[in-house]
Amino acid sequence: MLKLKELITEDIDTDIKHNIDQIGSLQKEIDEIQKKLKPLKKEYGELVDNVLPILSKLGKEQMKTRNYIFKIIRKGYERQSFQYKEGFNKALGKVNNNIKKILEQILDDTKKMVDVKPKFQVSPIHEGFKEWIKSFTRKVLKKIIKPMKSIVSANKDLRKLI
Repeated sequence: MLKLKELITEDIDTDIKHNIDQIGSLQKEIDEIQKKLKPLKKEYGELVDNVLPILSKLGKEQMKTRNYIFKIIRKGYERQSFQYKEGFNKALGKVNNNIKKILEQILDDTKKMVDVKPKFQVSPIHEGFKEWIKSFTRKVLKKIIKPMKSIVSANKDLRKLI
C-alpha cells in the first residue's frame, strides 16, 4: 500500500513539475512578445494621431485603401467632469458668510477635463468581400432550391405515370 502512494505522489510531482516548466516557458514567450509589442504600439499610436485629424478635416468617417477599410466608429472629444467629493470637502473646511460664492468657486476649481479617445475599426477588404459572397450565394441557393425540389418531385410523378 505504501508503494502505491509513493508511485502516485511521484506521478503527481512529475506532472506538477512539467506544468511549472511549461508556465515558465510560456511566461518567457509572453515577455518577449510584449517587448516586441511596445514599439509597435508606439508606432501605431503615432500613425493614428496623424490619420485621425486629417480625416476629420476632410469630413470623412471612412477611408478605403487597396487592402483595408478604415472606419471611425466614435469620434474623440473632450468633456468636463466635476469632482464633487473634493469640492464638498474643501467647502466644509471653509466657513464664510458668502457660502454660495465659495461653493461655486470651489466647484469651478474642481472642474476636470476628460479626454475621450476616438474609436475606430480597420478591417481587411478581402474578409468583408468573402463574407458578402458567402451570404449572397446562400440567398441565391435558398431561392433556387425550393423550385428545384418541386421540379424533382414533379419529374418523379411523371416517371410513375410512364
